[in-house]
Amino acid sequence: MSQQNDSGFKDFEADAAVELYDRVKMDADGKITKAGLTDKSIGTATRAALAAGERITIKLRSAPGTHKVRVSEAVAAGAILYSEADGEVQDTAQATSFMEGTALEASAAANDVIEFLYNNAGDTAAS
Repeated sequence: MSQQNDSGFKDFEADAAVELYDRVKMDADGKITKAGLTDKSIGTATRAALAAGERITIKLRSAPGTHKVRVSEAVAAGAILYSEADGEVQDTAQATSFMEGTALEASAAANDVIEFLYNNAGDTAAS
């Protein structure tokens, strides 16, 4: 059955715990998990899932407006952000990371939550 989503938000079942504002990916079973360093994300979690089986809403990366995301390190406003392990982003391009977006504000430390704008995901990892 085909469907269409015009809101930019979609509910998914979590396959494991997901923190608020994690980047997430969709697994082959249609459930979501935290996106890692080598994963292209489909969006960010708008609330936490404490365990597998919980349903949470994801703000899809194609949704209009900006997103909130967790960082793995201090970043400057305007920095290009790349995928990082554990659902976070970083301003360091690693060989297997993907460009995710642009920081719209600075962060002081790991686990800070910042506003960012998704860019179009590249098809190849950073080099």
